[in-house]
Amino acid sequence: MPYDLDRHLMEFRVNGFTVFADLIPHDKIERIQEAWAPIRNADIEAQGEYPPRGWGRYNVRVPFAEPFVDPDIFEHPTLVAFFEAILGPDYAWSHYDSNIPLPGTDYQSWHRDGKASPFPGIMTPAFTIGCKFPLCDTSEENGSFQVIPCTQYIPNDYHPQKLDELLGTGADHNANFHPIRLNLTKGSLWMHDGRVFHRGTPNNSNHPRDELCMGFCQSWVHNGWAADGEPHLPRALWDRLSDHARHVMRWQKVKGV
Repeated sequence: MPYDLDRHLMEFRVNGFTVFADLIPHDKIERIQEAWAPIRNADIEAQGEYPPRGWGRYNVRVPFAEPFVDPDIFEHPTLVAFFEAILGPDYAWSHYDSNIPLPGTDYQSWHRDGKASPFPGIMTPAFTIGCKFPLCDTSEENGSFQVIPCTQYIPNDYHPQKLDELLGTGADHNANFHPIRLNLTKGSLWMHDGRVFHRGTPNNSNHPRDELCMGFCQSWVHNGWAADGEPHLPRALWDRLSDHARHVMRWQKVKGV
C-alpha cells in the first residue's frame, strides 16, 4: 500500500479526520469536473439564490454513475482497508453529495454532520465517515475547510445548540480552540468522522470550490437516501463492479432489475 495505513488510522481515531494526499490522478479529477459542471449548474439554478445552507452555499446530489462512481477511487486498496478497520467489513456506501461555496460566500456556522450518537447518553466509535475530495486545489482564498480536532466524542448536551456561541463566529473564533485549516491539493482525499466539528470558510476567489462527498457507514445505520425515488444506478455499471464493490453499494437501486 502506498500510504501508512496505521498512521492514518491513528490520526482518524484521535483527531477525527485524516488526509490521503494525491490519491486520485488528475486526469480522473478533470473528467469528473467536466461531467460535474452542467449537473451542478442546473441544480444551483433550480435551488435558487438562497439554498438551505445559506446564500451561495449549495449541496447537490452526485449521480451514482460514471465518471463519479469509480472503483479506482472508492475501491482503492488503502481506502478499503481503512473503512474495514473503522466501520467493519460489512460497511456500506450510503449517499453521494457535494459542498459548493460560490464566490462571495461567508463563513459557515460550526457544525457536525449528523447525530453525536444514535444511543442517548452513550458515545460510540465512528459509525459514519465522510470521504471527500475537492475538484480543485483548496486554499484560504477559495474557502477550504476548518476542522477542530478531537471533537468527535463530545455529546450534544456538552455544548450549546449553536456551536458558534462556544467556538466563535466568523473570523472571531474562540482562541481557546484550535481549528486546523485543510488546504488540499487537487487529487487529495480526506476522511472525517461525521461528528467532528467543522465549517466552510469564505470563498474570495472567482470560481466555485467544488468538493464531492461520498458517505460510508456501518451496516446498521439507517439512511433513507437510497430508499427514496426511482432506481438510479446504471445496470451496465453495476455489472462491471467487483463482488466487493457491489456489496459496498448494495443499498443503491439498480436500473433494470
